[in-house]
Amino acid sequence: MDSPILSQPIKFVPEYRAIIMKRLLFIFTFFCLPAIHGGAQNILTLENCLRIGIENNLSLQGKRKAMQKSKYGISENRVKLLPQINGFANFNDNIDPPVSVTDGSSYGVPYNITRTLQYGANAGVELQMPLYNQTLYTSISIAEIVDEMSRLSYEKAREDLILQISKMYYLGQVTAEQIALIKANITRLEELRNITQAFFDNGMAMEVDLKRVNINLENLKVQYDNAQAMMTQQLNMLKYIMDYPAEKEIGLLPVNTDSIATVALTGLSENLYELQLLQSQVQLAERQKRLISNGYIPSLNLTGNWRFAAYTDEAYHWFHSGPSNHWFRSYGVGLTLRIPIFDGLDKKYKIRKAMIDIETMKLSRLDTQKNLQTQYLNAVNDLMNNQRN
Repeated sequence: MDSPILSQPIKFVPEYRAIIMKRLLFIFTFFCLPAIHGGAQNILTLENCLRIGIENNLSLQGKRKAMQKSKYGISENRVKLLPQINGFANFNDNIDPPVSVTDGSSYGVPYNITRTLQYGANAGVELQMPLYNQTLYTSISIAEIVDEMSRLSYEKAREDLILQISKMYYLGQVTAEQIALIKANITRLEELRNITQAFFDNGMAMEVDLKRVNINLENLKVQYDNAQAMMTQQLNMLKYIMDYPAEKEIGLLPVNTDSIATVALTGLSENLYELQLLQSQVQLAERQKRLISNGYIPSLNLTGNWRFAAYTDEAYHWFHSGPSNHWFRSYGVGLTLRIPIFDGLDKKYKIRKAMIDIETMKLSRLDTQKNLQTQYLNAVNDLMNNQRN
């Protein structure tokens, strides 16, 4: 006999029912939100990847800093043509003052002895300005070539980064297509496995046929897992190149074969950054040789000074009025001409070394040009072969 309590339907109090529904809603939200958040992907186009990479790549940022540094190098050499003004001050205590001997015949004595005062001080400013110095002019041209080389080095690094990002993006697209193809093959093979299993159960297929299908299916699943792992590695590498946050998920657009443009085969360009950079290195070596040769050319500088000097036999005389408490003013301007005469053949051998450096740079440029020409011909051959196939 059933219990009267169990035979009656269970009734929920409205307040309890609301509490239970809130708890179920909280549990559902707690488990679903991480899945939704973890599955969110930021789909990036190739243009997005290139823009992010150019802005954030750490190596490219270092090249930008090198460009700024080379700009300061030009200014550093140009300011050497401006006047240089320095202040100075000194104090001397001649513990045993020196003497000076002059002709004293005008005073009726063979010679006149004058003793220097014990204390002396002077202060003032000095000016120096190059009027003609070919070495400074050549240094400015060298700094300008270095600045151009920094710019070319940045452009070369930027071009390499674009190529690297494009290659990685393309590899990711190819891997994604492989994953989709393998997944479709797995689906078809699972259907074939089910059909073969049904035939085997009905005695219409052999066990070896079923095993063969299962082995092929397992091989496809292994290929699928390997492709997924490869895709993850390629996306991680792409994020590293772009300096994209590693914890954020990204996705790639599928391959669009309709938008593939034909390549114009115009031959190897002479404006490649590699060739321009090597040509700048040749120019730099030639300027450095000229800089050494400029050491034979005289230089002319403008000089000037404005100073005060004081001398006394007792230091405390400077702190009260008296005949020895007097500062003497002097100033003047002048020209300094420097004429190189003999340096022990130092510049001669430096010039010979510089000439060898120039020839080495020219050979390096020629070798690089031939190497690039060979790479271009091989790339054209591969392109033609792929188009035929």
